[in-house]
Amino acid sequence: MAGPLDGIRVLDFTRYQQGPFATTLLADLGAEVTKVEERGDGEIGRRMEGLPDGFSPYFESYNRGKRSITLDLRRPEAQEIVWALLAQSDVLVENFRPGVMDRLGFGYPAVHARLPRLVYASASAFGPAGPDARRPGYDHIAQAVSGLMVEQAGGPQSGRDPQPGLPGMADQVSAMLFAYGITAALLAREKNGEGQHIEVSLLGSMLALQGRQITRYLYSGRQGRARWRRSPTYSHYQASDGWVAIAAVDPKMWPGLCRALDLPDLEADARFAGPWDRDRNAAELETLLEERFAQRPAAEWLARLVACDVPCGPVNDYRAIAEDPQVLANGYLTTVDHPNLGVLRTYGIPIHLSGTPPDPVRPAPELGQHTEATLLALGYTWEQIERLRIDGVI
Repeated sequence: MAGPLDGIRVLDFTRYQQGPFATTLLADLGAEVTKVEERGDGEIGRRMEGLPDGFSPYFESYNRGKRSITLDLRRPEAQEIVWALLAQSDVLVENFRPGVMDRLGFGYPAVHARLPRLVYASASAFGPAGPDARRPGYDHIAQAVSGLMVEQAGGPQSGRDPQPGLPGMADQVSAMLFAYGITAALLAREKNGEGQHIEVSLLGSMLALQGRQITRYLYSGRQGRARWRRSPTYSHYQASDGWVAIAAVDPKMWPGLCRALDLPDLEADARFAGPWDRDRNAAELETLLEERFAQRPAAEWLARLVACDVPCGPVNDYRAIAEDPQVLANGYLTTVDHPNLGVLRTYGIPIHLSGTPPDPVRPAPELGQHTEATLLALGYTWEQIERLRIDGVI
């Protein structure tokens, strides 16, 4: 059964992570994504995090399910090929520095004038306007500029060094918003018949990710938190052999937490009677909970918490995730048949659609794997293709 984006053709000029993961999300849902790469070494992501056997988890993760063609975009012959491909495409996606596509002759005004139904999608570091619009920027810079590193450390008053989030966090969040914007523009085109220019940035995406924290600051002038825990009952604690996370955020869960921990006196303790009491006396409550959790293994605590309907879970590492029955039951990890390395495990498609389920995950393409087939489909002959290769166009 065809995926929900079956029939949508995407011409992908993106590099690194922000753009490629967005187009991977589209490919996962059935779009035909053709990745345009440089001749020679191809997109730089192919050379990042390479393992001794040549496998790049970086490139494989962010380019699976795509087609690959190689072009020297500075050559007029290559530009003719791009225009021919765009005439058959629904979406152009790029994450060059602002101005690069204009210099190549494929900026939004030029493309929209010739192909008004095409959705033109651009991703950048800092956004399309402002004094920094044309500056280069990557994930780490966006985490820094957006305030996330200071927030992660606890705020300006914490005295702790800035603390970045997960490497690639800004790229990943921006990619998801990028794919979201592209699908929204495609839906709008179905209604009005017109393509449009959508733009996302690493900076804007990281601000959206911190929406609640930034809104709090804009209202109160306060950033950060006094303690590393958000709340004594919304945190994680070390058991005798591991860690347990709890999220008894609803006040109605407090009696269940006390029962699960076999601390009946705690429920009636005036210091912790209500949410505000537990917040005012957080340090005392955390000490009690730390001492209690340390007395038994994590599995025992989890069983007791589940029995009392307290939201909880183990603090897993990736080894545990690879064997987690909940993860496996939902297909959040899957396998892919790699042409050179056999069957590989990777992350699955996290969106389930009952009527248009996506096809199985496919591997990332070899460099230029689909160049000849793409040109043949455009009407080029084998003799013309060979001449383009000799001339360094493809």
